[in-house]
Amino acid sequence: MAELTLIQFIVALCMSLGAVCLFIWAVLSGLFTNVEDIKHQAYRAEVKEDERKDEFANKG
Repeated sequence: MAELTLIQFIVALCMSLGAVCLFIWAVLSGLFTNVEDIKHQAYRAEVKEDERKDEFANKG
């Protein structure tokens, strides 16, 4: 029983260290800079796609 608990603890520790490493990598590579600009780019792309669909529907 104690071995199982120890194994679960080690697995959880490895998973949390992996998550921390991913977070540090993301911060150092600049993925969290200017997140508002990314949001607006995604919105504009979706609006353009909807406009193209509307134009296609009006032609057909």
